[in-house]
Amino acid sequence: MYWADEIAEQVIAKYPDAEVYTCASGISPSGEVHMGNLREVITSWFVVKALQDKGKKTRFMFFWDNYDGLRKVPADQNQEFTRYVKCALDDIPDPMGCHKSWAQHFQQPFIDSLKELGVELEHVSQADRYKSGMYSDSLILAVQKRKQIYDIIMSFKTQDENLDDREHYYPVQIYCPECHKHTTTVTADREDGSVLDYECKCGYKGTIDLRTQHHAKLAWKADWPMRWAREKVNFEPGGKDHSTEGGSAQVAAAIVGPIYGGEAPMYRGYEFVGIKGMNGKMSSSKGNVMTPAKMLKVFPPEIILWMFTRFLPEKAFDISLDEDVLRTYHEFDRMYASYKAGEADEVVTRIMEMALSCCGKDYENCPVSAQTIAAFAPIVNFDLDMLVALLNKMGDTCTRAQIEDRFNRISYWLQTYCPESINKLLYDVNTEFAATLNDEEKRWVGSLCTAIKAKDLTQEEMQTLLYDIPKINGEPDKARQKRFFEVVYNLLLGKSKGPRLYLFLTAIDKDSLIKLLTI
Repeated sequence: MYWADEIAEQVIAKYPDAEVYTCASGISPSGEVHMGNLREVITSWFVVKALQDKGKKTRFMFFWDNYDGLRKVPADQNQEFTRYVKCALDDIPDPMGCHKSWAQHFQQPFIDSLKELGVELEHVSQADRYKSGMYSDSLILAVQKRKQIYDIIMSFKTQDENLDDREHYYPVQIYCPECHKHTTTVTADREDGSVLDYECKCGYKGTIDLRTQHHAKLAWKADWPMRWAREKVNFEPGGKDHSTEGGSAQVAAAIVGPIYGGEAPMYRGYEFVGIKGMNGKMSSSKGNVMTPAKMLKVFPPEIILWMFTRFLPEKAFDISLDEDVLRTYHEFDRMYASYKAGEADEVVTRIMEMALSCCGKDYENCPVSAQTIAAFAPIVNFDLDMLVALLNKMGDTCTRAQIEDRFNRISYWLQTYCPESINKLLYDVNTEFAATLNDEEKRWVGSLCTAIKAKDLTQEEMQTLLYDIPKINGEPDKARQKRFFEVVYNLLLGKSKGPRLYLFLTAIDKDSLIKLLTI
């Protein structure tokens, strides 16, 4: 059974009487929201789709933790913003001046990417909720039950409880009205937890009435279960860092019932997504991230969804931006062809259905492989109309509309991430390389050049010629064949390999070939 369908069945079994099945996820926009963060959203989204396919009403809530304090300025951002560390993300200015806040600056590109991926969800601003007073009752309740919360948290730790720590524990972060940071300590509570006295490291001392003043929030381990209870969340995934033994997911599950009278949702931990060649996991704070917006310049939405849907959530995987990009396209094309032909099994069918959920019913895959586009787009200086004409000449019947999207993404990838793979026809004879050839190799090139001059060769004729020239007494020799191809590629491209040679030679205009092969 496909993994999202399996989770959906488990959710239904746990909550058989639910009128609406609520799935959730959340991210703190402290820096660029990256592909690792996307896995959380996509995992929930596929479960939502699976529930819908089973006829269930769903709600997908995405919590922006934009009332969290900034812990560290990402390495790729202006380090002058360190003065805002511990200020609420929603209250920090946009580092680029294009949005109303730091949080929104990093939220918006991710929101736009989710739309492009076809993910339908309800965006929830935690800053708006806290500032509006929506959570005031939950804050007061947490203060009233603070010692019980402390006991639950400590039950997952190895050290013994400290009575003094327990007495002074408050699961509340107050933003100081003077310095705007949550560098505050609660010193006392009054009026059944509604009023708190506090002092800040900046020297400010004050009082907050949680009923009417809204510059405080719950600490994470109290905040997460509060949402579960309030929204009656039925399913939520969590990252590896939350899913360890005694981690925040287990703590939250232990808190939600006794403190908030709710029930922990069905939970599924997920592994990290890596980028091939990037050391360590992606981290917004370190500035070593690949965002969905950047990835969408290389892959279309359906392939990005396909990358996620074919792996179990707890299975780590890497996304490559080197020449493996072409392999990714190839594997998708192959699976799509199997699915389209009705030859795919149940699991592969579901994988493709999920991947194509962002596409319309009339979706048709690109008829030209990414490998072919990557090989020949540079030859025509990335001119789409010229490429279409060239492909048609080669026998790949296609229109501009059919290949434009893939052409744009592959062209961007080549020029941005893999310029060393670009094949461009040399402007003039590669005299330096030609001088290294022995007499036999020169005869090979001369035979090829003569044949090209004599007539317009078909692809079949060119292929036969390329394998006949280096034979010994009519018998093929692998080493000679390999060397012959290397010689031709070097004379035409200045490198030892390139596009499929017989296609390449029949596609390029005769005059250019003759010029470069005349040595």
